[in-house]
Parts: sequence; structure tokens; C-alpha cells
Amino acid sequence: MNREYTVSDFRTVVDTLTALVPGMQIATDIICGFPGETDKDFAQTVSLIKEYKFSQVHISQFYPRPGTPAARMKKVPSNIVKNRSRELTSVFEAFTPYNGMESRVERIWITDIAADGIHLVGHTKGYIQVLVVAAESMLGASAIVKITSVGRWSVFGEVIETLSQIDEKAASNRRISSQVRWDPCSNQDDSCACSNDPHCGTCGPESCGGEIALEESRVSRIDKLLEDRSSRNLMGWLLRKRKNHVHKVENDIALGSMKKQECVGGSIGGWDVIDKALLGGMLFSFLTIVAVIIHLGYRTPPSK
Repeated sequence: MNREYTVSDFRTVVDTLTALVPGMQIATDIICGFPGETDKDFAQTVSLIKEYKFSQVHISQFYPRPGTPAARMKKVPSNIVKNRSRELTSVFEAFTPYNGMESRVERIWITDIAADGIHLVGHTKGYIQVLVVAAESMLGASAIVKITSVGRWSVFGEVIETLSQIDEKAASNRRISSQVRWDPCSNQDDSCACSNDPHCGTCGPESCGGEIALEESRVSRIDKLLEDRSSRNLMGWLLRKRKNHVHKVENDIALGSMKKQECVGGSIGGWDVIDKALLGGMLFSFLTIVAVIIHLGYRTPPSK
């Protein structure tokens, strides 16, 4: 499949992510019946899935995509592919990844409306799907929820607090507090001139510079936001370039193999333009050498 990693690399990535972000949900894709897959290969795949008990596994049966090298490889019998797919699906669906989450308090980000039209869909930091009953106005908001029950594919919760509303109140309080603190300096008619009277009790140097410090803080936050956005864009660009490169390599392999088959199929004796040009160049060089030798032979003086 031209995968550029091994099972050991896969384990390293999964173990590192789960250690750094406890509770992270990791999904993986499994293709059953890829050409050349043996019973031992499939057994090792099942063992790996059982070991990590992934909460999401996307299982599919191999389908030969036209033009790819795999499409010309010897296929695993379809009945074996179907049996392997059923076995792996039954193993995966037997997992209960969310048991023990009842009564836990989690922060979620609400992004969508569930298919039943009743619940809103939110996700925890680890991307666990949480369904809550709430107004559609909460779409895009962050909330603190208490998990009430768990299912196979998601958990259910009730909203305790909406963090966006709390954040707005806190921001409003900070603005009011800032205005009260800096009012003495903002009054142009005040008899206290901070720059001239260092002993003024109602207006200290840190208050006079408060507005400047606040503005610098705002600029710093904006710069950081733009930097983070640029970093995300760069990472996305690199991933797209990587994906395009892999697709190009696969296409080149398939195209080269097809040309090779065409050559073996009946055009071995054919000459293309490049071959003719090379042959012509070699013939011209040979004739040139012969002409030079003959010319030198005529000019050689007779021996005495």
C-alpha cells in the first residue's frame, strides 16, 4: 500500500498522543482484504485493535481503484474479505469506551444539531461526542456539562454553565474596573497633573500608563492570534503538499507499470523518437571516426 510507516511507528504515535493528552479519542482506518493479506496479517490487525480499543474504527473492504498498482495484484477471495470485515466489526462494536464517565463534569464546544433534531452536538477536548438538550442559540458556545449517561457512540449530558456568557460578564467587569481606575488621568480638567506632580495621591504613574499598557496588550494578543493562524495555514499547506506528493508518486508508479505492460504486450520491437535519435547519433559518430582514419591514412608518407 506504499505506507511509509510500520506498526511500531503507529504504536509510538498513539502512545505519545494518549500520554500527552489523557482522554484523547483516536480513530483509525482499516482496509480488509488488501491484496497479499494473509490470515496471520489479519490476526495481527485484530490484536492491535483489541489492544488499543479505539473508540472509532472505520472499516472497509478492499476495492481495486482503476489505474493503481494494487488493481493489478492478485486479489484475496471476496468471501474471505467479507468474513474478515464482519469479524473485525464485531470486535470493534463490542468495545465500551465511555463506561465510567457518568457524573463527570466536562467542558464542551457545541458545534452542531443532532440528527434527532432535539439534542445539540458538542465535543470535549479529547473529542468525545456529547449530546445535550439546549437552545439552538448555544451553537458556537462553550459550556460546562455534567455527564448523565453513556452510549456506545456518544455520551449524554446536561448544561451547568455557558462559558461564553460568563466570559462576557467578566470582560464587562474588567472594562468597568479599568475605566474607574483610569478616570482621574483621563479627565483633562483635573488639577492633578501626573507628569508634573509625582506626589499626587489619586493618580499614580502606573495609572497614567494604564491605557498604553492595555493597548500594547491588545496589540500583543492580536499579533499572537495572527501568528497562530499563519502557523495553522502553513501546517495545512504542508499537509496538502504531502498528500499531493503521495498521490503523484502513486500515479507515476501506475503509469510506469502500464507503459511497461504495453511494451511487453507487443511493442518490444518498436522504436520511439528518442531511440532513433540515439541510434542516429551513434551511427554518425562511427562514420566520423572511420572518415578521420581514412583521411589520416592517405596523408601518411611512404616509408623509405
